[in-house]
Amino acid sequence: MGTLVVGYDGTDGARAALQAAVALGGELGDDVVVVFAYTVGLLGGEVSDYAAALHEHAREVLDEAKSVGGEGIDVVELERAPAQALIDVADERDARMIVVGSHGEAPLKSVLIGSTPTKLLHLSQRPVLVVRGPD
Repeated sequence: MGTLVVGYDGTDGARAALQAAVALGGELGDDVVVVFAYTVGLLGGEVSDYAAALHEHAREVLDEAKSVGGEGIDVVELERAPAQALIDVADERDARMIVVGSHGEAPLKSVLIGSTPTKLLHLSQRPVLVVRGPD
């Protein structure tokens, strides 16, 4: 039995990734771990309020992930850059692969801005499955 690590932020692409991971996990007998990661910018004096709001949003998004993926999934919230958080959790859990959704960005925009799927494809030593969300 293995583990699939899924990046989840509540978007349509993330929902498609979670559904694909749950289906694949069922076929392989793998556990599914859903990760919501974020960074808190240190601009301005309202950092603690912003961090609290992000934490609350994370809890809501992870609760939604449980309703989409089923109560059997594990959820993790990390204050860390999303790509690195997914790699770290995958390494900690010795995951079979990382699954993320795609918003369908143009390739050049993805490279210039640095989407999480693009970063994972370059940084991860584990396989990365990118699932395209609905158009």
